[in-house]
Amino acid sequence: MKVNNWLNFIQSLLCPSGCLLCGEAGNFKLQFCPACYRSLPFNRHTCPICALPMPPGISPDILCGRCIKKQPPYTQSFAPLRYELPVSNLISGLKFHRRLYLAEPLARVLTDCMGEPFIRPDLIIPVPLHPLRLQERGFNQSLELSRVVARHYHIPVNWKICRRVRHTQAQSDLSEKARQKNLRQAFEVYGDIQGAHLVLFDDVITTGATVTELSKTLKKAGARRIDIWAIARTPGW
Repeated sequence: MKVNNWLNFIQSLLCPSGCLLCGEAGNFKLQFCPACYRSLPFNRHTCPICALPMPPGISPDILCGRCIKKQPPYTQSFAPLRYELPVSNLISGLKFHRRLYLAEPLARVLTDCMGEPFIRPDLIIPVPLHPLRLQERGFNQSLELSRVVARHYHIPVNWKICRRVRHTQAQSDLSEKARQKNLRQAFEVYGDIQGAHLVLFDDVITTGATVTELSKTLKKAGARRIDIWAIARTPGW
């Protein structure tokens, strides 16, 4: 078998050629057919700071109740999808079932919806996993997603500058208050970020506890501005 045929064969095993949801012919870049792409749960009306889904028709500059009560340490968030079916299945497939081919189409939904960032950041930092969790999973899904976005926008991505130094219980098992307590002093910065505009990249924003704690750590280390980019946002907590 020729080299090109081998490459095509391997690619067909690793990455389905049709729409990820229905199997019909899909857009080469997005890997969704037009109908399935339009049916995705897009997060169109959001709090401008935390990206929490808001009622349709609300002014785009209106903050959610949480951000009014206590503004987070980051400037704004962008998450193009709500964490609902079928998006939740796709992200779970990537995260827990090692379907790494899903990183590309999920990240391309973000770039397709965002377009050109109005204010380009200096650096993208994927939310880090503790070394034990990384060894257990074999990869960091936030890093895999952020690499696609970083290539698209020609923005550097650095996964070593911030590390998770305390092994914490899985956030999905905890209440909101427990999540906040679970993450205290969990991160450390290993590099110069003085005056930098940073993007924290995660797969899903749930309560925002992880990106809040990480943003606090980065601000203490000298970051000037922090934005949050994620694939999906939970509708509420």
